[in-house]
Amino acid sequence: MEEIELLEETSNWRSRKVEYIAGNLNQITKHIPSFELQDFFLKEDAEINNNPYYKTVIRLPLTPVEKRIPIGIVSNTYTLAQHRKVVDLCIEGIKGCGIDIDHVRCELGLSIFGEWMNFRIYFPDKYDFSPSGGDPLKLRLECFNSVDGSSRLIILFGWFRFICSNGMVIGETISELRDIHNRHMDLSKVKSLIIKAMHQVHSDKEKMSGWKNIQVDTDSLAHWVDTSVSRKWGKIPAFRAFHICTSGHDAKYADPFEPEKPSRKSMIELGVVPGAPNRARNLYDVGQALSWIATNRNNAEEKTRWQSEIPGLLEDFAPAVA
Repeated sequence: MEEIELLEETSNWRSRKVEYIAGNLNQITKHIPSFELQDFFLKEDAEINNNPYYKTVIRLPLTPVEKRIPIGIVSNTYTLAQHRKVVDLCIEGIKGCGIDIDHVRCELGLSIFGEWMNFRIYFPDKYDFSPSGGDPLKLRLECFNSVDGSSRLIILFGWFRFICSNGMVIGETISELRDIHNRHMDLSKVKSLIIKAMHQVHSDKEKMSGWKNIQVDTDSLAHWVDTSVSRKWGKIPAFRAFHICTSGHDAKYADPFEPEKPSRKSMIELGVVPGAPNRARNLYDVGQALSWIATNRNNAEEKTRWQSEIPGLLEDFAPAVA
């Protein structure tokens, strides 16, 4: 890949716009900002004491024309986990699994001042899950980190379908790190966590293969969206899931005030969902419909949470069709 690719994907983190780029590792890391902590004060020459209980997070310039930018304040017990340090540890873990990191696709999402980062690495084709008659899913590592103390450091593995830009997180591959930025944060865990998770990839594939073997019918779909999905995600996502599974199209309410269950509400058909069959044949197809809905959430943190909730929703479905 010769040039950085600006992706169409956008999302929001804490009401701030997040934009994504793609490229190889060397290209991506050049765009990762660095930060430092300094004492919390108004002006260096002001006749006022520093506040000993807080520190200021400062973004350092990436180019000669940029200036230092204050990002926020954190407690004096805060541990600053640099984006680049977290990425480097992820890379070490992947290299420890014998993977050539120079020839993999990477993506980087940053909030407007770079205080929040979403870093992704897509694994080589040999790690793909390729269902019979379906489009392959790529294994990817995702890392989320903030430097202003507002979000935890999260590292997890998930599966991504390029044809429709869908993603989901399956519990078998976790190893999932959710660390608070305090004096107890242990970044040394990152490398071993990744190596451990790589041994669980086969379990993820077995679970998805099992989903392919569970057939579904319209009545079971209706009951499931009206109960499990509606309770977990709300009535509108449940309504959309039902119509994607039964028609291959997304949909919206014809009458938002119609007093019906999600599966029975009148709908206006929208566009075809990329990669979706005209009718979901099995639980794997149902999972892809959920993935479409979850991945299109605009809130970056909510999107990942919904993607990780898909396997649990499918487990709720399975007894109904057993």
